[in-house]
Amino acid sequence: MSAAAFFKDRSLRSQKTELWINYLVVALGFTLPISIAVNNIILALILILWLIGGDFKKKWERIKSNEAAIAIILFFLLHFIGLIYSSDPKTGLFKIIGREQILLFMPIILSVVRKEYIKKALNAFLAAIFISEVLSYMMYFNLVHIPWHDYAREPYPTPFVSHLSYSPMVAFAVILLLHRIFHEKASRPLKILYTIFMVTMSLNIFISGGRAGQIGFMVILLFYLAYEFRTEFKKMLLLLATAVAGIVLVFFLNKPFHDRMMLAYRNVSNFHTNPHTSVGLRINFTLNSIELIKERPLLGFGTGSFEKEYKRINEELTPKVRATSQPHNFYIFTLVQFGIVGLLFLLAIFFSLAKIAYRTDDGYRGVRYAFLLLFLTIMLSDSYLLGHYTTLFFAYITALLFGGRVEES
Repeated sequence: MSAAAFFKDRSLRSQKTELWINYLVVALGFTLPISIAVNNIILALILILWLIGGDFKKKWERIKSNEAAIAIILFFLLHFIGLIYSSDPKTGLFKIIGREQILLFMPIILSVVRKEYIKKALNAFLAAIFISEVLSYMMYFNLVHIPWHDYAREPYPTPFVSHLSYSPMVAFAVILLLHRIFHEKASRPLKILYTIFMVTMSLNIFISGGRAGQIGFMVILLFYLAYEFRTEFKKMLLLLATAVAGIVLVFFLNKPFHDRMMLAYRNVSNFHTNPHTSVGLRINFTLNSIELIKERPLLGFGTGSFEKEYKRINEELTPKVRATSQPHNFYIFTLVQFGIVGLLFLLAIFFSLAKIAYRTDDGYRGVRYAFLLLFLTIMLSDSYLLGHYTTLFFAYITALLFGGRVEES
């Protein structure tokens, strides 16, 4: 068919572009934990095809019917309102909104993704995590030198992304594998392969740094096991005891994990005498940010205002401690920018997603809850909805899992 006929026939154009977008969504699952550049190319292609495809009424109907998609759009629009009264609108427009726009790919993907491509996309994501894991172990045992990895800035064995982004994605991949082990009707050899993959992934989290991801993993692992076996009390206790025993064993036998956790404990204990440690700085960021929140508790200082306002309060209260562009806590960051109103908009996203998870009975409810709990946990220690990989990870997984049933119940 000619290009002219393609653009003239609206129905055909909509069907073809939707199909191509679904192919790209699967590809995005594979590149998500690997390359910012490739991710951006795929996102640009998805957006172009989404616009070319037209049929916006149908797309909007699907977006409108999903309260989480609407909550994400409203949270994003809040950033434009925040520019009106921001003390640093330039930073707000080019840095904050420039990063947060990735969230809009949740409703975009949700509006066109087809059910039959969701598992393919999740498979592609798991394949990418598997490749990352293999390379991570090879780096850990000094079997390979990754030419693109910046060993000076990133000393941890994470081949493609920083340890901050890597560990949450691997943590969720473990939950996906547990879901397949417990629920999927697969052959015994495949279940054994899933189990081996799940165990090696779990151990990989503890050698790759990223305390937030490690803590998030422990939280969602225990939650998921408790949730899935809530009606089988003895089995639940056995699995939880096994998981806790495994975590304790890793703590004492895995030196990198043990040392980082003990370092965090010492940082907290010695905060008043030495606030210049990794954890000490985060505590100082939080305490100073709370003073900013007290100044404007309702609406905050506006989009992009955090860095400028924090520098001011830091010079007043703790001039000998370095300032920051974000407080390593997304709740605090949101409160400083948008006050209580902004925090409610943020929590509305998770509340809407939880409601969708509750009423969607397809075997993935526990996976959905675990994903939300993962982000609710890790956002306590960093702004995980500001970084490229984790923001895209959030938008991508919510579009796939919270748009409807993945499988029949």
